Order: sequence, then C-alpha cells, then structure tokens
Amino acid sequence: MSFTQEVKQILRGNVRTVLRPAEVYLAVANTIFVVRGGAVEILSLGAIVTAAAVGATQIRITANGVNTDAAAVAINGAVGTVFYSSLNVAGTLIQAAAVPITVATITTMICGGQPAAADGDIVATFTVGTSATLQFWLAYRQLSPRASVQLV
Repeated sequence: MSFTQEVKQILRGNVRTVLRPAEVYLAVANTIFVVRGGAVEILSLGAIVTAAAVGATQIRITANGVNTDAAAVAINGAVGTVFYSSLNVAGTLIQAAAVPITVATITTMICGGQPAAADGDIVATFTVGTSATLQFWLAYRQLSPRASVQLV
C-alpha cells in the first residue's frame, strides 16, 4: 500500500464533530444539519439545554426523513440537561443530566447526501410547547471521500 493510500485509510476512520451554536427553536421543523457529498455514519447526535424551555416542548429528529427515535419526547429539562438520540427507530431519546454510553446505547445510523441529488437533511421538529433553546452536536465518520456534515 502506498503512503497516500495509507493516509487516506487513516483519515477515513477519523471521527468528526459538528457543533451548532445555541439557538431558540420554535414549534416547527428546523433543519439543523445537512449531509453533503456522500454517505456518513452518524455516531452521536444530541443537544444540551442552554436556557429553560417554555412549555412542555417535544422533539422529533429525522435523518433523510427516517426517525432517529421511536417517538417525540418531552425535552423540558433544566439548563444543562443533555438529550441523546438513540439513532434507532425503535429506541428512545434519552434526557438526563449525564448519559452513560453503554452497549445498550451504542447504535449508529447511515445517512447519505447524493452529489447529484438532494442533500441529506437532519431535521429537528418541535411540537406542543412554545420554544426551546438548545445547542446541538453531531459526531460522524465519512463513508464517502467527499462526504461532510454541515450547518445550514
């Protein structure tokens, strides 16, 4: 294997993280990240509450239209509460002061954005409540050489 091939092999295994600055979200669908240039493996997706929610706000996250959890979940935790997506259509979004990563919570999701077609939108839909202020993160691994996750 050539040196260039070895470097490319190493870089493909790198985990990248995208952090969306804290923002107030209203009871509508919000595109929070977009996958471009190919497929990625989403390793971790969640948010931190940076200001108290107004009302009993619920959230539902999708990647390319596929639910990342089984149902919308109330996210009216205190400032500093973490919301961690199960990345499993049958799983539950976890809300806690801290989330232990265990065998039960390790699930990944493949999401693609096609170079010649539409991007892969990751959308958070807020329902029921008035507003929530959250800072989202997404950790991923590239599955295509040009794939990336970007802020909208």
